[in-house]
Amino acid sequence: MIVTDVTEHGKSKYKIYVDHEFAFVLYKGELHKYNIQKDHEIFPEIYRELTEQILPKRAKLRAMNLLTKRPYTEQQLRQKLQEGLYGQRYIDIALEYVSSFGYIDDEAYARDYITYHAVTDSYKNIERKLMQKGIDAKIVHRIFAEVSAGDPKDYEREQIRTLFMKKYKGIIPGNPAEKSKMLNFFLRKGYSVSKVRAALEEISFDEVTFT
Repeated sequence: MIVTDVTEHGKSKYKIYVDHEFAFVLYKGELHKYNIQKDHEIFPEIYRELTEQILPKRAKLRAMNLLTKRPYTEQQLRQKLQEGLYGQRYIDIALEYVSSFGYIDDEAYARDYITYHAVTDSYKNIERKLMQKGIDAKIVHRIFAEVSAGDPKDYEREQIRTLFMKKYKGIIPGNPAEKSKMLNFFLRKGYSVSKVRAALEEISFDEVTFT
């Protein structure tokens, strides 16, 4: 195996190409330690040490360090490791490692996210955001139903009512421009026009003031 290229990659890091294919990223000190030089052979025992010991351990530590700062879904953590140019094999090893300790759990992540955001955000918005993070829509629906203790659609109606009473103090504006502004507020949160109208129609006249 021949090191065919060594290129800088950020501060004190280098991308190593072996036989014209990207192999891994090493620190500057490791280049000297293992005598990694362009157009030089990389001995099999050194290659094995790097690929079977050094890099898997580094991927595990990177995953652990990321998780100490904030929770990640499996997809998010994969993406972060890919950004660090870890190969698929090392990413799989790292994810299996952190998962074995329960440090990554998509269902727990979804439950925490939904519990926190369900008060003010629509089911549609929550579902979209969690799916972007790699969580299946069926998981989102099931957990949302658990958190809301019922059908998410029923919960959304109550959310709209609560937001209306909190933000608008039970006052429906008579000015068309202000009505449109109020409707857009709910639309930005992911509620449909029909749901907003249906929810507001359910509010008793004793609760509503018209201007």
